[in-house]
Amino acid sequence: MFHASDRTRSSGLLRRSLGVALLIGMVGWNPVHADRNSDPIRSVDETDLAAIEDRAIQAINDAAAATVLVTFRGRAGSSASGVIIDPSGLVLTAGHVGDQPGRRGVITLPDGREFRVRTLGQIFEGDVDLGLIQILNLDEEEDLPAVELAPEDDLQDGDWVLTLGYAAAISEARRADPAARIGRIVAVDGGEIAVDSPFDAGDSGGPIIDLDGRLVGIVSRCGHESWQNIGTGIDAIHAFLPRLESEDLGDLDQDLEDWNGNTGRRSTRDTKRDPRFLATLDPLTSPTREGIVELRNEDRLVTLGTVVGEDRVIAKASLFARQSRNAMAVFASPTTGRTVAETATPLAIDAELDLVLLEVPGVAMPDSLKKLRVDPIESGTLLVVTDDDGDAAAFGIVARDEDSLANENAIEDRPFIGIAYETSRRPAGLRITQVVPSSSAARSGLAVDDVLLTVDGREMRDRRGLSAEIGRAAIGDRRTLVLDRDGAVLDVELELGIRPGGSTRGLPGNTSTGVSRLSGGFGDVILVDADVPAHAIGVPVVDLKGDLVGWTVARRSRTSLVVIPWERILDSLDRLEPNEEDASRRLCAYRVLVTEGRDGSIELESDDAFPIGDEIRREKLGANGGTTWGFWTDADDALEWTIRIDRPGRFKATIEQACPRRDAGTPIRLTIGDHDVDGRVESTDGWSDFGDFPLGEIEIDQIGEVTAVLRPLASPRNAVMNFARLRLDRLPEAPTLRMTPLRTRDEVESDEDSDRDRP
Repeated sequence: MFHASDRTRSSGLLRRSLGVALLIGMVGWNPVHADRNSDPIRSVDETDLAAIEDRAIQAINDAAAATVLVTFRGRAGSSASGVIIDPSGLVLTAGHVGDQPGRRGVITLPDGREFRVRTLGQIFEGDVDLGLIQILNLDEEEDLPAVELAPEDDLQDGDWVLTLGYAAAISEARRADPAARIGRIVAVDGGEIAVDSPFDAGDSGGPIIDLDGRLVGIVSRCGHESWQNIGTGIDAIHAFLPRLESEDLGDLDQDLEDWNGNTGRRSTRDTKRDPRFLATLDPLTSPTREGIVELRNEDRLVTLGTVVGEDRVIAKASLFARQSRNAMAVFASPTTGRTVAETATPLAIDAELDLVLLEVPGVAMPDSLKKLRVDPIESGTLLVVTDDDGDAAAFGIVARDEDSLANENAIEDRPFIGIAYETSRRPAGLRITQVVPSSSAARSGLAVDDVLLTVDGREMRDRRGLSAEIGRAAIGDRRTLVLDRDGAVLDVELELGIRPGGSTRGLPGNTSTGVSRLSGGFGDVILVDADVPAHAIGVPVVDLKGDLVGWTVARRSRTSLVVIPWERILDSLDRLEPNEEDASRRLCAYRVLVTEGRDGSIELESDDAFPIGDEIRREKLGANGGTTWGFWTDADDALEWTIRIDRPGRFKATIEQACPRRDAGTPIRLTIGDHDVDGRVESTDGWSDFGDFPLGEIEIDQIGEVTAVLRPLASPRNAVMNFARLRLDRLPEAPTLRMTPLRTRDEVESDEDSDRDRP
């Protein structure tokens, strides 16, 4: 075993001490514990959870220091995670991270120290995914932390575990702290363990530890759902570690067969998402029930909101904006207890927090939302998220002691003009080379070859000047542009809007979990590994005493829910000044009004769609992490866009979608204005294999803003499809036939007489 306090053990001792473990592992290891009938889900009271929290905080503090960022540079460069298991300089990671012996790279410790490394043995076959790395430039006086290996045959279904790693979507390059997540062992079989603590890109090779801080597994791969993830277990680690160190793997085929298992599962039973377990947390969240409202448009749930005072509610601005024109707040009356619906009127917006303050007559802030947590928040603190009924929707731990999602790292979520440009000398400014359809520039009439001279009086001479100007702005801000167009000087007022879907790159991640359209740039936040749908946010988060901690604002990735600390909410409410006209105008800037491209085509992107229904959800399965819509299991769900049509016409509709053969064939309908086109979902090689298919032709005879809706016409076998985009190509107008009017016999004879009379 290897202890963080034992600084004298050598790599040779590793080889000798684990030689016996190899024999035991290959001959007598049994992956199934004798006690499999006990139910790990039991009534959990506050004392139990408090004990779990205390142990989690301590275990994370101990193991995080030894969790390293692993970077391989060059053409095949990549970044992942690893863990120091021996102070002499041995780092354990996943085999697919190192890939092969002899690779050179760098590891970075949380304290900022960097070391050059070389890969030793690597195994990535069957159910075993392990690799060993040796630090090369380690001084004798260097003091390295290390984790202890848990004993063999020590895991049972239902055991609580912690995952540490550098998940890409929540680990900015400038920081060196690993993110922590909590979960349970849901299966142990062969060399694999299945856990429900969420993994993401960048976590590969990171440690899975128990509540005593001992290593019980190494992160291998993500499952389809955020709670379905696979690691290589401690028994396989004990068995194969000596071979990895010697780099002489020998003939692994027969040995690996003995480690084959099946940990695949889709049930939430005995996981931290198990409804039976979450029900035990309801007493913590139920007092907040009176402080939660549903914001609806007719029968559609748009988002949730939290009561912050008499007649006052806050919600996520970018979500509420999509259906804010006719939004109603549905809540239980604090006086009668009956469900009532009142108009939700926007009063003010905090663009940094993506928060809109609403006036909702009749709501009152319950006492439960006035009791704030006073203890510090640290990595491992357990938090519980509320649902619309006041029940526990999910729970998780705080990822790090401190987290910040800065503006400069949120270009996908911040104001967007929508132009490409180059420097112009005559006249001096920025010459526009491209205008992005559906962008602020397109809506304001900017054109290719226009030269941008000034923005609000400031001269635009290079990229830095324009970037700085936009970086200071918020969605909905207005800017006055001065343009040179063919020698004529024009003043144009431009309202900064959200980035349209066609120009987004998406967050990094291996995720099928719904993520929010705006998920970054909030400043100081709390990241929690709680699994809730992207639309079910805008609700309170409490601790194990039921004290208020913060407010959910976004689902960032499969690993993290973004929580704004309640102190920042209070500061925002103190600063905001109600202005209905300005708030309504700014909300419009959060909507993407889809416009025609230069060739007359219209791109209906996933990012620009508004979901109708509670089942369909946003995913990241498209090319380069692009947004898609999946889990379309309800025939009543649909997608909706708002289009601006400059001139009527007929269009050819092409859909990009994915659907395995067994589920294909669901009839679908695209409605634009008063016209429809019907088609069927086509088959592809799987849910992530997208293809373009013709849907048909459709007439658009309205000018101005038109609504487009894509919906199924029947219930699907499993799901309708995974949707990526719709493209509408304008068809050439039919030539107009010029008809010669018929003439009478008298008219013809009169013309003939006239011709004879001419000289």
